[in-house]
Amino acid sequence: MKIAYYVSGHGFGHISRSEIIIRELLKSPKVEKIFLTTKRKNFIQEKLERVEVREKNLDPEMVQNSSISLDIGKTKNAILEFEIKKEKLKEEEKLFLRENSVDLVVSDSPSLPFPIARDLGVFSVFIGNFTWDFIYKNYEKHDEFYQSYANSIAKEYSFCDLSFVLPFHCPMDSLPVKKNVGLVGREPTLSRKEVRKILHFREDLKYFLFSFGAYGIRESDLRLDLLKQDYRIVISGYEGFQSEKILKIENVMYADLIRACDFVVTKPGYGILAETYFANTPVIYTDRGDFAEYPYLVEAMNHYHEAYYISHEELFQLNFQEAVFDKIDTKKQKIRNKLENGTLEIASEIVNIGGRKKN
Repeated sequence: MKIAYYVSGHGFGHISRSEIIIRELLKSPKVEKIFLTTKRKNFIQEKLERVEVREKNLDPEMVQNSSISLDIGKTKNAILEFEIKKEKLKEEEKLFLRENSVDLVVSDSPSLPFPIARDLGVFSVFIGNFTWDFIYKNYEKHDEFYQSYANSIAKEYSFCDLSFVLPFHCPMDSLPVKKNVGLVGREPTLSRKEVRKILHFREDLKYFLFSFGAYGIRESDLRLDLLKQDYRIVISGYEGFQSEKILKIENVMYADLIRACDFVVTKPGYGILAETYFANTPVIYTDRGDFAEYPYLVEAMNHYHEAYYISHEELFQLNFQEAVFDKIDTKKQKIRNKLENGTLEIASEIVNIGGRKKN
């Protein structure tokens, strides 16, 4: 079977979990070829056999000033620019899928692949924890444009044949056939003790991994002069940070780095919450701007994580004492709700769907 796999370019969470599912799909001899279409092609570090990567977006950009700041006006402009070329893009994709005899379309989580698949009579699958119509509808309070746009992409989602709904999910009313599945995320390969030994982490220091995804956070925002002597900030994949109080670590798997650190400091996103869950590492989280997914992720942390809220001001001043350590002694020991790993289930069902044609 040949699969066209479309992945949103928003952040790293979509491509991170998609890579895991794709690697599982490739274990099946039934999978002849996967055409991966995404803006985030550089996220995958090694060449995967039977995978052709196409650098292309099938959804518009949600414009962010940083990981914790959105730009609603620029996002509207990006949508309008995308809409101008949408029909041409749609016809190009139809031609590509026909010429390559694609049997199945998978999307995490652009809406446009679904009407394309419908027009070609190809079975389509959604994977994700939110749909973009739900995200954009939140902004109708700022501009009525977003209501009409949300309605238009909700119509596109309605053509999806089967949806795998991940944990930490928002309402997904636009998807007609839904199945809840387990968590998908990168898992550690080493024990906490093993990876800390490799990294020469000291037991008398506290290590805070700053994980702010594709959009980052600026060093100039941080009051490093206020950082306590026994604290260390850990970063991976960010440029421009220069301080003896900041450790840049690139030589271990990110999931292992999460396990090694005492806390992950982040804005809530599906990818990092999945990975901190698997690593069993506490989360310090801050607001991420007016993004409709946020309250559902916070609710998920209440069930599945040891998590502490920190304001932007406390974050920039690196004031973890009041936000975290003053609360630890009084925080009841939490028994986390258990989440199953959904990777194998999703991949197995996709393979079993095979070249099923629509009725």
